Amino acid sequence: MYQGVIVEDSSNIGEKEYSGKGSFGQYLEEVFFGITNNSESKPDFIDAGLELKTAPLKELKNGELAVKERIVLGIINFDSIIEETFEKSHFLEKNLHILLVFYVYDKLAALENIQVNLVDIWNCVEQDETQIKKDWETIVGKIRRGKAHEISEGDTLYLGACTKGATRATSQVPQPFSDILAHRRAFSFKIQYVRYIYQSLMEKRQASVKRKKIADTIRITQNRTESIDQIIKEAFCRHKGKDAFTICKDLGLPYNPKAKHFYAQIVKRILGADANQRLYEFEAAGIQIKTVRIEVNGKNKESMSFKHMRYTEIVEQDWEDSDFYVDLTSKFLFIVFRRNPQNEGYFLDDVIFWNMPAEDLEEARKVWIDTQQKIQAGNYNSFVKIKDDRIVHVRPHARNAADKIITPQKTMELKRSFWLNRDYILNIVENKSYLT
Repeated sequence: MYQGVIVEDSSNIGEKEYSGKGSFGQYLEEVFFGITNNSESKPDFIDAGLELKTAPLKELKNGELAVKERIVLGIINFDSIIEETFEKSHFLEKNLHILLVFYVYDKLAALENIQVNLVDIWNCVEQDETQIKKDWETIVGKIRRGKAHEISEGDTLYLGACTKGATRATSQVPQPFSDILAHRRAFSFKIQYVRYIYQSLMEKRQASVKRKKIADTIRITQNRTESIDQIIKEAFCRHKGKDAFTICKDLGLPYNPKAKHFYAQIVKRILGADANQRLYEFEAAGIQIKTVRIEVNGKNKESMSFKHMRYTEIVEQDWEDSDFYVDLTSKFLFIVFRRNPQNEGYFLDDVIFWNMPAEDLEEARKVWIDTQQKIQAGNYNSFVKIKDDRIVHVRPHARNAADKIITPQKTMELKRSFWLNRDYILNIVENKSYLT
């Protein structure tokens, strides 16, 4: 179990009520620290150069704590940001040094009794300057090209641009260089990056660490100027055309394609990491490694599954806080193997560093909403199917007929997952090749 401290200081509590998603952050700013809530580009603690940010944690069934959501860092002004450089940006002025307060989310607890689990300082530039700058420039680049309406959180690795506004109607704003309205957006640390920040700070704080230490983590971008996808392309190009057995032999790995993490271990070794080492960029960005096998007929047999949904949780979630949204706005590393027509083996054909485009993410949102509504209604027999051709479908993802979980109706239903349709995956493989 976790240990933390309780924020108990009710001496300054007035009659003001704090409600909504950011209530604890507002309370902490105004009551505990005496800071008036504002939207200025200066840090909250101006003399110390520190910006205050709170991050909720959720308790898992095993008693451990996990990051609940992204950290929002400030609204993006489409009109002014096009005149900025990263080094002189309002983003950096406000968020260079961040005082992070990780707290245990409890919607029933009084704000003065919220449990704080970790307080520490994070400097994103000191830790990850190259990628944070690249992410910032990717977002601003779309705005400068009149494509703010095409921004997606999947475009970037660490620094995202999340939507702001209660409804689609209230979140649409003008953008420069285009007449098309765009979602109002804010910079944010993506949830995958926040998870890694929390893990890193916890490991730094703990004197005795049961998990692997940060020292066992390697950076593939260390002393490199190329982007992550360029480095991956270069490393895998050396093995293009080889079958999995030969690659394992060359890398000194046992050949066991049925092993759970077989292809992940190949990826790590190709990128220079041992089995017991972690790839910093992969963990910090939540990069998902997916293997695609193409048969002699040019087709892939399988759709791509995600972790099974929890019926009682999905009905309480908003789309952009959902597990499926987090998965789809991650970067994917597709390792493509094709069957050798001369034998039963597969050879490495391609590596694709990919993220879902905004228009496809919108289609996935519609399927997610449809699924959520049907679960709320207790309708478990008419989810979107693969034959509906919606790029995403829902189907069972259970070990057997007895592998069930509880529903909001207090019944037990078979585990199900969202799946990317196999034809959609094939289209990615055939049209977004990196190793050509």
